[in-house]
Amino acid sequence: MASIHPAITRGCLAVISGGASGIGLSAAKLWARHGMSVVIADIDTDALSKAKEELGKIVTGEATVLAERTDVSKKAEVEKLREKVVSTFPSANITLLMANAGVGGSTKASSEEGWDRIFGINFYGVQNINTTFVPLMQKHGKPALVINTGSKQGITTPPGSGAAYNVSKAAVKVYTEQLAHELRQDKGSQIDVKLLIPGWVHTGLTGAKEGKAKPDGAWSPEQTVDFLAESIKKGSFYVLCPDNETPREVDLARMEWNIRDIEDRPALSRWHDDYAPKFSEYMKGKGLA
Repeated sequence: MASIHPAITRGCLAVISGGASGIGLSAAKLWARHGMSVVIADIDTDALSKAKEELGKIVTGEATVLAERTDVSKKAEVEKLREKVVSTFPSANITLLMANAGVGGSTKASSEEGWDRIFGINFYGVQNINTTFVPLMQKHGKPALVINTGSKQGITTPPGSGAAYNVSKAAVKVYTEQLAHELRQDKGSQIDVKLLIPGWVHTGLTGAKEGKAKPDGAWSPEQTVDFLAESIKKGSFYVLCPDNETPREVDLARMEWNIRDIEDRPALSRWHDDYAPKFSEYMKGKGLA
């Protein structure tokens, strides 16, 4: 297969959290097709077992699959995962790390209910994976790749019942930007960092696990990973994925409006009764109404 990135190399190792389904599993399959051994970590043991079986049919040569139940919100479990990876693959370099585990749920900014769980997985899970495995990648000094999964909702932060989700994904965005800068300054390593920003994807968060059909407007996980691969080839840091409902130009216009609220509009003015007509005119002016 054509090379995507020097880190995605036969004989090397990919570690993916949230790897038993959705985007994580689709990514693991792609890395496996490129000859990598893959480690998938997930909290869902049944999904892990099925995913390991699927990946076992894809890996070739000496590549193998390790599937480990891991609660990424708990640093001790992530450290235990690291020790298992090191003991299972003593001579393989981890050249690809994907912090992808995530959950949703109804939360409000005015209530603490639900925040610990969502923040624990969506943000601290990303931080735990990165701080546990990136030092190993720095140590070997070979070309490597870190991919953290954010969300458009971490940038446009729409109001409603997803306050904790939005805030956690906003934290992932800022964290990944900081990490990219720090690793850029480390002249002893060759670690590239990407922020994956999925659009509307049919995953467990949208009912895929319950067998619900993919909505016409949503992308499949496979489409998202294909877009990720193309963006990696181009050298993009922000992997802003469209979907069948929202093109990239609309996302960019919405994000631009959002950040310019700081010019002295109310917070989240796009959804403010007094500013909604102005937002409509703004989109019309860009030919996106």
